[in-house]
Amino acid sequence: MRKASLTGLILFLMFLPWGTAWADPSASELLSLLPPARARAAELTRGGFAVMLAAAAGIKGADEAGDLPGDVPPGSWYAPALQALWQQGLIQGYPGGTLRPEQPITGLEAVILTARALGLPNEISSRGRPAGEEDVPYGLSQYTFFRHQGLLPPGEPGGILEPDAAAGWLAAVFGSENRAEGLLARCRQALARQQAIRVQGKIGLQFHSRPGLPATAELDRLVIQGDSLYEIILPGKMHQLVTLHLEKQQELTVEQFVTAGRRYRRVVGSGSATGAWQSLTPAPEVAVLLRQQQNLGLPAGIYPYLHYHYLGRREIEGREVVGVSFYARQNKPAVPGDLLPPQLFGRNLEGYFDQPDKLIRSISYWGIVYLDAGNFLPVASDLNLVLSFAPERGGQLSTMAAMEARFQATSYTFAGFNIELPASAMAAPVQEN
Repeated sequence: MRKASLTGLILFLMFLPWGTAWADPSASELLSLLPPARARAAELTRGGFAVMLAAAAGIKGADEAGDLPGDVPPGSWYAPALQALWQQGLIQGYPGGTLRPEQPITGLEAVILTARALGLPNEISSRGRPAGEEDVPYGLSQYTFFRHQGLLPPGEPGGILEPDAAAGWLAAVFGSENRAEGLLARCRQALARQQAIRVQGKIGLQFHSRPGLPATAELDRLVIQGDSLYEIILPGKMHQLVTLHLEKQQELTVEQFVTAGRRYRRVVGSGSATGAWQSLTPAPEVAVLLRQQQNLGLPAGIYPYLHYHYLGRREIEGREVVGVSFYARQNKPAVPGDLLPPQLFGRNLEGYFDQPDKLIRSISYWGIVYLDAGNFLPVASDLNLVLSFAPERGGQLSTMAAMEARFQATSYTFAGFNIELPASAMAAPVQEN
């Protein structure tokens, strides 16, 4: 993959809009999907969990049902749900080709299946280290990711889930909390009053291969880290500095300014015209860029589709903050052409995503923001975008299973800084974008 493509992915791919088909199910509604005797049982089976998960996530099978493993009775009450999860590749079974639908399900197994339904790869980058992690080696990264988001099921990872507990947990995962949504709304209101925003943090790009195919080891080693600084001051100044740490100890730095209606850009480490400034017109509107940051870097239209979860209060560097997590998945991404670099998919992006054999199968977005408990301005945030790729396209197997793009904002500043264009940039010849 070319360096320009990687830079484009890092800078633009994290801010995609999408919708969601989740229906905000209640625990009682999910529990009512089980036969009465199963709903009152002390243990929930894998088949029963599949029924509730498929309903909560809005996952439906194709009209033409395929063959399920032989231990799933064709006319059983859980067969349609297992069929839907099987067709989507969300449930993969055990060695020997069985699904064991009557086997009790553990909390860890429930997390793994739910993570896949939310579009997360098997080896999503974990967040933190849970207590007793040596007891859950398989699915550990998914388990810690859910823990980071405040979305773990009740009990220990190896414990058996009860039907009512599983129903309540799935209702929380695929539902949304009004308190958390209200806090984020107050954050956006506080940000809308700001005339300057400075965000500093770290970015990352990681790929996940499909096991058993050529070049998978090389792909899994391709982890790109970077540092980011983004500053905006009304009425018309912007500064962005991104340094990517690439393979073989190489670095790629992209720096941009917007001032006086022009955009100035230089790329260091690209191998051509290293460090030379370009003066480009037309420049983006700084007011538009500020509004994006006032929406935490996201298009305002996605907020009705996000699901929200309240994480409680804590301290960050001596400041009392309140945490909110939010997340969404879209199975058919609706991507506007001006948010993805055209060299990745061509210029007709809408047509690309309408293709029946499109490469990207789903987009999942996860975020956490910690707000100052007094003024509701953000103190830190952690944003994660996951692209899940189809197993094959055009009859060819796809080596890449998923890709993660992550941005961690370590500090926010809203006053006391200035943006000055370097004298060397002012002398750059003007070019049309």
